[in-house]
Amino acid sequence: MTIQTKTPVAGIAGSDDPTLYGRIAGDLRQEIAEGKHAVGGRLPTEAALCERYGASRYTVREALRELIDLGLIERRQGAGSKVIADKPRTSYINSMRTLSEFSQYAQDTFFDIRDVTMVRLSEEIAPMISAPPRSMWLRISGIRLNAERNDAICHTAVHVHTRFAPLLEDVKGSKGPIYAIIEERSGEVIAEATQEITAKPMPAWCAPELGVKPGSPAMCFVRRYLDESGGIMLASINWHPAERSSYVTTIRRGDWHP
Repeated sequence: MTIQTKTPVAGIAGSDDPTLYGRIAGDLRQEIAEGKHAVGGRLPTEAALCERYGASRYTVREALRELIDLGLIERRQGAGSKVIADKPRTSYINSMRTLSEFSQYAQDTFFDIRDVTMVRLSEEIAPMISAPPRSMWLRISGIRLNAERNDAICHTAVHVHTRFAPLLEDVKGSKGPIYAIIEERSGEVIAEATQEITAKPMPAWCAPELGVKPGSPAMCFVRRYLDESGGIMLASINWHPAERSSYVTTIRRGDWHP
């Protein structure tokens, strides 16, 4: 099964609501980790959070949904939000909707880069990133880890167009998402990002690094970052053990006519 999602350039900055609900969720997550809201206790009410942040109930509920997805709280009608854990559960919840949230994903995790080399794309890899077979690309590969516990989340291989290779000589020591580094150093802007999710067997070459058996169920996330002309600037192939990963999509209701 394959699922495709697309993020336009307008998502780079993000709208006010995602920025605000992300900040609310981040603040509450930090307060839970610091013990300000103990396990077994309850978070402030929706009304209190609305007043604290000047936010709508909808925005506050989106923030609380993030904490539910992370396994930190549970909510019941009339009982408020109960804290059930002070650390996110091991299963990594992927709920990115904008490029700014791609960036947050990079900040919440750590990319342990283990190899940087020029490669010719194989017949298998080339179509995955929409590039010609045997074309040369800079490959940056390693393991993405949970920033708090060092648990392996996925194996990642980022393929970067050769014109950006000279800008990434120090990539092993850099911080932040690679696409953002390329934008900053090249002056080129990502116009669109696409994400394709496919259920596949885990490849034998990366299974040991993730602590799973070759051929076990896996989710392959392929992200492609495009310039204004539709050309691929870079693309990443991410192999997640299926039991440690899920993908959540939130669809906001806008103006529509039946």
